[in-house]
Amino acid sequence: TLGFSPPSISSSTLTSVIRPSISLGINANRSDNNDVDESTKTTTRRSIIQSSIAAFALASTAQIPAEKAHAAPPFAIIAEELGYFPVTNKIGDTVYIPAKVKRKSSEQSILLAKHLKSTGAIMYGAYWCPHCSHQKELFGNEAWSLIPYVECSTKGFNYDASKLQSVSNKIDGFPTWSIASGKKNNKKDWVSGEMPLERIASLSAYQGDFDVLSEGPEVLASGSCR
Repeated sequence: TLGFSPPSISSSTLTSVIRPSISLGINANRSDNNDVDESTKTTTRRSIIQSSIAAFALASTAQIPAEKAHAAPPFAIIAEELGYFPVTNKIGDTVYIPAKVKRKSSEQSILLAKHLKSTGAIMYGAYWCPHCSHQKELFGNEAWSLIPYVECSTKGFNYDASKLQSVSNKIDGFPTWSIASGKKNNKKDWVSGEMPLERIASLSAYQGDFDVLSEGPEVLASGSCR
């Protein structure tokens, strides 16, 4: 839903709660399930972190003595597991920044990104949306840095309500693309869902060559968050 965001998490609460939760979960896992496979370990670790995030909201209503504070896990771990991490903005509010795009861009994805930017394309998304994160990875770090992006979650870094006032009724899930179709009336098409790059190229009337096979197997993913 447009404007959705999880409960606010303060930096002090982050420090106080997440380390005990993760330590207990990992220790219990080691003693009771020594033979658990790697996929189960990954799922368990992710569940522990997600449970800790939920615990933050509850803990934020209580006063936690300073002497009981513990070190929080590195933000790299949070970003790896959840796809985003919390920071404090200039006015003291906790907001969330998506994890950095890791994939290296191909030359053709960079050219496509330049085309999208020059024609006024915009991707609307939310920091917590896995389809948005994957869409960014399809472009790769260099190409994604060129794409105009609007954060739609109130708790997302750089959220700006003024950018959504006139278009909120056109956003049906995340990501949603606003793409100039190349038609004479300069009308923009609104398309929801994660898309392979060759489809984005087609929708935006990109004239360059695009070899989908060179982008690898990940390009076939699709879907959206609501």
